[in-house]
Amino acid sequence: MLPRSRLTLIGSATYLSLIFGVMLWRGISIEPEWVVLALLLIAIALGRGRSFIIDWLPFLVLFFAYEAMRGFASKTGFPPHDLSGFERAVFGGTIPTLVLQHAFYHPGVVGWQDVAAMFFYFMHFPLPIVVGFFFWVNSREHYRRFVAALLLMCFIAFATYLFWPSAPPWYQLPDQVVKINNKTVEALWDSQYFVSDIYHSFNPNQFAAFPSLHAAFPALAAVYAWSRYRALSIGLIVWTLAVGVSIVYLGEHYVVDALDGFLYVAVAAAIVEVVSRRMAPAPASATPATPSA
Repeated sequence: MLPRSRLTLIGSATYLSLIFGVMLWRGISIEPEWVVLALLLIAIALGRGRSFIIDWLPFLVLFFAYEAMRGFASKTGFPPHDLSGFERAVFGGTIPTLVLQHAFYHPGVVGWQDVAAMFFYFMHFPLPIVVGFFFWVNSREHYRRFVAALLLMCFIAFATYLFWPSAPPWYQLPDQVVKINNKTVEALWDSQYFVSDIYHSFNPNQFAAFPSLHAAFPALAAVYAWSRYRALSIGLIVWTLAVGVSIVYLGEHYVVDALDGFLYVAVAAAIVEVVSRRMAPAPASATPATPSA
């Protein structure tokens, strides 16, 4: 028979895959509140419902606060920066979004690559939360460091969006770049994709492209999985690369947005780890042996 922990892992993965799969199939936005509610049921089944609420409620409140402020950042009046010139300088005069769309996008046809890219784009919220839950089940201390780095990275990014907004490719190059997500949603769900009133009220910020947190979230999860869960970390690295290709292909981000996201990952993780080490209690010194008479 399989060990109980492995059965729990398989059952939880099946349960989450079923829920998220049905939500995507029926055109329902997978938002943090739904993900956390689904994880709460798993925590209750594990007999850890109370500690889940204690550990996760502050994170959820702060995360929603960040989301609300991210929408506010678009209303400060700072003009968005055009990064297309920077992108061309980095890639020898070309823009990878245009290269990918010219090669793989076919107007009027929803291809597998469009659906796959949209999937990775829409898993922006569920992935780091589910990985954080995996950390939490195994080590609350490890989970807290990961969440601290995630929130710190979000609020540093918010400061960037506030004072240095930037436009995505679909906005800056409307005559050349197709906003493929919109086309795919219209084709699959006839513009009936459901977003909760909570997120409707946040007024998403279309000038929050640099850095790309779509690329940064799975990269941060990979960093925190590396020392303890090497196989998971490798899978997350592959996922991060898939997200990077997807967001560039969809016209949502430049490659430089993703690269800057990785820089924010390094900064946030470094700050949290340095502070954690300094705040950790010093190991108890060994009691010296009493010399014999």
